[in-house]
Amino acid sequence: MQKGGDPDAQLNKEAVKRMSIIIDPKLHRAFKMATAAQGREMSEVLIEFIEEYVRQHPIAAAAPQPKKGGRA
Repeated sequence: MQKGGDPDAQLNKEAVKRMSIIIDPKLHRAFKMATAAQGREMSEVLIEFIEEYVRQHPIAAAAPQPKKGGRA
């Protein structure tokens, strides 16, 4: 993915989901610096991590989540 511009305009025509996380500012800065030092985007590294995590935990990742507050 290229830097700058409208990130939504840069996405492929495929359907995608946007995620947002709350993270300690020091950890964010360290991660940003580490990825920049490798010439990589933070989102690229996070997507690779998520893909690997899902490969290692296929049952948990594929299991339907129970609805909260509903009747059984």
